[in-house]
Amino acid sequence: MSASGLVRAHFATEDGADIAYRIRRGRDPLVLIHGLGCDASMWDGVVAALPNDLGLVIPELRGHGESTLGWRAPSVDQWADDVWRLLRDKGIEAPAIAGLSMGGYAALGVAAAHPGFARAFAFVSTSAAPDDDEGRLRRAAGITTIRREGWRRFAAGFIPSILNASGAQCEAHRKHLTTMFEHAGDSGLPPTLMALAARPDRRELLPTIRVPSIVIAGTVDALIPTDRARELATSLPGAQLHLLEGIAHMSAMEAPEAVADLLGTL
Repeated sequence: MSASGLVRAHFATEDGADIAYRIRRGRDPLVLIHGLGCDASMWDGVVAALPNDLGLVIPELRGHGESTLGWRAPSVDQWADDVWRLLRDKGIEAPAIAGLSMGGYAALGVAAAHPGFARAFAFVSTSAAPDDDEGRLRRAAGITTIRREGWRRFAAGFIPSILNASGAQCEAHRKHLTTMFEHAGDSGLPPTLMALAARPDRRELLPTIRVPSIVIAGTVDALIPTDRARELATSLPGAQLHLLEGIAHMSAMEAPEAVADLLGTL
């Protein structure tokens, strides 16, 4: 057990994947889903700022952290199904679900497949729109880079785009991200990029999500500009948009206390 009370565990899927996760029993369970290349430790700063009696489940999606790949090709819907099955296996009902970037796509997948299951959502540095053709080609270029030059070259090009270079902790965040990307590595990142390129358009789903929801975005996020975050919030009934000044894409790392405060309202 960690200092935060989180226990590490594993969950086996029907297609042979071994899903790692961290769990803490407590009130008002909150699920935290990480972004591309990351693992459960991405949320460490947020967890430290959350109340100690809050229940937490932090899965590591297939090919990330300690989680393995099954025999099926990864997809956003598969990630969502893994999360839902894990929660059902642990007897967790009516959780709040927060997802950052790729984790937000998985959260939307849960909302699509199991309406009414979650009591609330937080969509952090994410979007409901699919990749356009240009975005899909960028994913393909990333796969080519990993195939020819390895995950480090891909990470070296990608990580600067998700951090505020002038942030006080930028170098520490860069090192942390590099460590997490190493866990995903050459085997986990390419199928993930393919899954992201093929993810469904969830924009028509948004008006049907009638539980409390918040949208969190950084004002200097190069991947999800504030207008896209505002579009997401406007499409969610009653959702509130929270913009974090001077924060880039990895808002949970760059502004963990602010993100924790907002998640605590769910």
